[in-house]
Amino acid sequence: MYLIYNIEIMTLIRSVSGIRGIAGKDLHPENIAHFAAMFSRFIKKGTVVCGRDTRLSGIAFNNIFSSTLNFAGINTIDCGIVPTPTILFLVKEYMHSGGYIITASHNPPKYNGLKLVSSKGKFLNISEHKTFSSFENSLPIIAKTQGQYIYNPELFKKHIQAVIDHPLINKKLIKKRKFKVVFDGANGGGSIVISALLKALGVELIEINTNIDGKFTRELEPIPINLTGLKKTVKKHKADIGLATDGDGDRIAIVTPKRGCVSEEYTIALTADYVSKSSSGNNVIIINQSTSRMLEITGKKHHYKVKRASVGEANVVDLIIRSHALIGGEGNGGVILPDINNTRDALVASALILMMMADYKKSIDDIIDEFPALYMKKVKFPIINDKFFKNIRKEFKNSMLTETDGLRFDMDNGFLHIRKSGTEPIIRIIGEFDSKKELQLVFNQVKRIIKCVE
Repeated sequence: MYLIYNIEIMTLIRSVSGIRGIAGKDLHPENIAHFAAMFSRFIKKGTVVCGRDTRLSGIAFNNIFSSTLNFAGINTIDCGIVPTPTILFLVKEYMHSGGYIITASHNPPKYNGLKLVSSKGKFLNISEHKTFSSFENSLPIIAKTQGQYIYNPELFKKHIQAVIDHPLINKKLIKKRKFKVVFDGANGGGSIVISALLKALGVELIEINTNIDGKFTRELEPIPINLTGLKKTVKKHKADIGLATDGDGDRIAIVTPKRGCVSEEYTIALTADYVSKSSSGNNVIIINQSTSRMLEITGKKHHYKVKRASVGEANVVDLIIRSHALIGGEGNGGVILPDINNTRDALVASALILMMMADYKKSIDDIIDEFPALYMKKVKFPIINDKFFKNIRKEFKNSMLTETDGLRFDMDNGFLHIRKSGTEPIIRIIGEFDSKKELQLVFNQVKRIIKCVE
């Protein structure tokens, strides 16, 4: 989990993770229309698929964005409240001109944001962001004929069917196991769609936090500290597993009967290991610089190769495509199966986890027992001056340093990764080691340096 120290109110942040800010303050109707005008120049023509999470500000923001695209002659298909991956799936599957989602993902309810999708069915990468940003001072397009607005809240069923029909997923086998599953939707964008998928897979489903009225009853990030309600419900109903998503339904975390809330790092470790052993394709898995070493350790035994990309979903997806990888993802609960989607997809993750349990005929706790026991800590700090980074380099000068994404120090029994966030005005510090003692020693060194430069 992330520990948070004195985080200040954020201002508008623009990165490969999208555009985010406090609704009504940093993100407001005027700049929503401005970003839509920029996007219309980026897209140029055709049809754009759109959706939103359950934040109340999303209703107005979506109307403004869609209307601005229509004014520029671009058609829009509004899917209503859906998970982020559903929009990317529809763009890719039906070869639309692009897409967008009104969401701030795991950020608190007062925030909102935009995630922009290219015609390739993936988020804009660094190069595409530069092109998008080049239209900053351009005038809006005035089309001779306005685009058409279509509302179709049933399109998510195409996404569900694609997951169920994937060769790795055996619906009959999952149904035969008669799993009892508790799903916590965070009252977010995945509440309706992921629940529908789990029902379609034939599990006995218990739902919590699946309202879509814009009222949130837990923090949106699916980390252990926020999943105590799910843990209690799994125990109460003697369920086989608990699954939890974030605000926009692209990430899945796991709660087990024995362990309770486990690290969100297990989602990609479990699913990627399973896919690599179940497929005959190119045995390459892509993760980011902050993700657990579990896959690298198990890969030596199961004969697959792990490559690391810079943090940021667009960066991971680009490396998946370049490497022709089977699967990839991030340690925040995100799973990317390129056969279906070029994005983190909580529907894919949920189906793969259940398929793995059904195929192995083992409980989720027994499966986790087979993975290496590592110790990870994630901390957030307010952005610190450059002297901090200089001193950190000196402190860990004997470690192997990688600077492609902040500072990553690889040591004999673990790693330390320090980087500026692309979604919040903070520095993220992630460490993972073979023992709690080693982990704490390294974090004590980091804290000492922070105190010296504050």
